[in-house]
Amino acid sequence: MKILCKKVWILGLLCILWTSFFTSCSETVEASGESTLFPAVNQSIDFKLYPNDMAKNDSAAAHLARGVMLMVHPEAAYTLSFDIDPTQPTPELQLFRTYEVNGREGYVNFTKVRTLMPTVVGNRYVYSFTCHENKMSIWATTLGVDGKYYEGKVENVRLNGVGTNSTHFSINLIVVGAMEKTKDGLSIEEFSSYLLSAFREKYYGVTIDTLYVRYANTHPTLGYKYPAEIPWVAGESSEDMFVSELAGWPEDNLRNALNIIMVHSISKNEIMGFAHLFSGVLGSGDESSVVIGEHVRKTGGGLELLSAYTIAMTAIHESGHFFGLRHTSTTRRDLSHETESGLMVLSGDLSNMEDGLTDTPFCIDVFRSTLYKTAGVGDAVYRNSIGCLAKSGIETCPDVNNIMFPITVSDTIDVIFTEQQMEIIRSSLMIFPH
Repeated sequence: MKILCKKVWILGLLCILWTSFFTSCSETVEASGESTLFPAVNQSIDFKLYPNDMAKNDSAAAHLARGVMLMVHPEAAYTLSFDIDPTQPTPELQLFRTYEVNGREGYVNFTKVRTLMPTVVGNRYVYSFTCHENKMSIWATTLGVDGKYYEGKVENVRLNGVGTNSTHFSINLIVVGAMEKTKDGLSIEEFSSYLLSAFREKYYGVTIDTLYVRYANTHPTLGYKYPAEIPWVAGESSEDMFVSELAGWPEDNLRNALNIIMVHSISKNEIMGFAHLFSGVLGSGDESSVVIGEHVRKTGGGLELLSAYTIAMTAIHESGHFFGLRHTSTTRRDLSHETESGLMVLSGDLSNMEDGLTDTPFCIDVFRSTLYKTAGVGDAVYRNSIGCLAKSGIETCPDVNNIMFPITVSDTIDVIFTEQQMEIIRSSLMIFPH
């Protein structure tokens, strides 16, 4: 039985901006007399919280006092909560806007947005706030008591978000470079109809108004960069694997669409598609697209042309990541990164081996498998063509029929999102401005 390994998400976000996240001071007193406790100067801010993510996020909880990242959106209402440590005084939460330091790539500084005291709900501290930024932003946190970092235990942290935006969206399929018919003979026009039907079936809790098809070579200002007769290889034809400049197509009904970039193939072997976890932006934005390939490069050499089903399910799976869904069962690549020497090391939050949802089973065989012993490319990971897995135990995993299972068996067609997964998609869509 031929199986296909889906793209695995490592929790990286946006760009190098977050790899060295420092400020030049730690604590100041404002003219008002209020103490400002900046994120710690002796650490990078490596952990982030996404709205409505149900994974445990123990590492983010442990670093909340000294600084983690929060992804926030215009006019969305948020609560940040965690269990009360009865041995410690009540901490105040300080939130900071981040901005890049001029001339120092990868470094940011902070300006304080506000200071909050919690409401006590049961055995939890609950901090409530609304984001009044004009676009998606990254805020940083500290927890403090009398100008010093909170020393209590922070457990079971949650960032919940509620938006009022529409549960409707459209898809903009952007075709880049030369294409041929799919393995089962569908033209781009036929495939686009197939893709829309598949999205409407699988994304049953929201409304997909329509799917547009645009060809990169016809872009009114950028078309000359994308000749229709030359195959486009993401990661090779340009430095930006996401082809970000094509997002936010300059037509009114496309400016806030979900952009799916379809290319001939992706430069690394076995990659079928990729996207950021909780991308946060519909329409234009750096690396805010879902990227899928019509072909996959094989480890042994050559290219494999993919079927319409495989391409469509890759797009649906990657869009699940875009809207905030994790894999139902974690792979080693989810929690790893590649060092400069090429060694893959586990570096993520091991508490996030499960997605935290009660209606998505977990399969430890996926993490134990040797199929994911290589690291991803940056913060993108992939679908692999592997071969028979009968001896691995993976094909008997209880979540094998879930769209966010990290391995897709090619002849399995009854794959679904669960109700809790669809609620996350719906909540994210209402948070994303569009």
